[in-house]
Amino acid sequence: MKRSLMILLALGLTGCSLLGASNSASLQATRWQLQGADGERFTLQVAGDRLAGMGGCNRYFAAASMPSDGVLSLGPVGSTRMLCPEPALAQQEQQFLQALGQVSSYRIDGQTLELHGSAGQTLLTLVAQHP
Repeated sequence: MKRSLMILLALGLTGCSLLGASNSASLQATRWQLQGADGERFTLQVAGDRLAGMGGCNRYFAAASMPSDGVLSLGPVGSTRMLCPEPALAQQEQQFLQALGQVSSYRIDGQTLELHGSAGQTLLTLVAQHP
């Protein structure tokens, strides 16, 4: 009886660890949203060698490469030039785009993406967005 219980417990724990591993989002296959942002205004997606998203009022884009695990190299960030209806949102967008321009690495923990600068500091934290 004890042995059967131990086997069931071990199988249950193994199943939980496998479930946790499969719940981790992928940098390339996920639409990310800025944590704490209002609604869906600040988003990020990586597809192949391109990064793109919505920066509040404007769409932005950059070349992206991932030469090794955890390393993210971005080219110059460009964007459309639409007028923001709110000055505060325009300022937030500029800060977001400036932070993107400083990204050199990333870390994914479950459904959270952290983008880091060259000194290892967290520049942006985004969460996976599911349809």
